[in-house]
Amino acid sequence: MSKAELLKEPAHSTPQPFVIGPEEGEAYWMLGTLTIIKATGEETDGSFSLSEQLAPAGFSPPKHVHPEDDELFYVLSGRVTFEIGDERITVTPGSTVYAPHGIPHSYVTEEETRSLIQVFKPGFEQFFAAVGRPAESWTIPTEGPTEEEMTKVSEVAGQYGFEIIGPPLNAEH
Repeated sequence: MSKAELLKEPAHSTPQPFVIGPEEGEAYWMLGTLTIIKATGEETDGSFSLSEQLAPAGFSPPKHVHPEDDELFYVLSGRVTFEIGDERITVTPGSTVYAPHGIPHSYVTEEETRSLIQVFKPGFEQFFAAVGRPAESWTIPTEGPTEEEMTKVSEVAGQYGFEIIGPPLNAEH
């Protein structure tokens, strides 16, 4: 099934149980982070995808909006400032942040952060593979976002159900 089909059409089979261990999953270096795909839309019968992200202090994706996708963030460690719509809030470990579809959002890590990111449309997790590259180790890459990656994000955003509407955030504003 193509990525476009995964984004648009839910599967109609019976989901099968699975377990992904602590250091299992497809790992990618993308935009200066380590992102590990823990559950794909295909594995969850089109219900959701789940990724684990380890990000350095100061990381921020470009401000974006998902017209049809909801995102859920669970902070495992670190401190993160989220901007969702007009609201800005800083959260700590154990916090859950919900970014509903249609509302612009982004975040900036105040310190090294580990979090889970759940997206409710299948196929979005493949965005990490499209923009990043397979991780050489289970660590944050030494280089931050490259110009090539930022260009690729803009080029493929629409294919994965979101639109870039602004630059990354910074901790000061």
